[in-house]
Amino acid sequence: MTTTSRRVRSLLRELLDLATPTLRDVARDADISYHAIRQYRLGERTPAPAVLARLATALLQHSRRVAQRAAALTRGTRP
Repeated sequence: MTTTSRRVRSLLRELLDLATPTLRDVARDADISYHAIRQYRLGERTPAPAVLARLATALLQHSRRVAQRAAALTRGTRP
């Protein structure tokens, strides 16, 4: 396994661990099967670049939602 592949798997594992939604939510939002997401999380597979881009987009959307909720809570308004 190449170093780049290991880095991708490690980074993806970390991001999926930090994801506020469930892995099923990320899979649905990225239009990827839960089984594939689980294999990526466990380091059993490495996603293709196009799949990695869809995962990144889904995780970015989730992080934006979390940031918006945190900002609303800081302002004292409902998220």
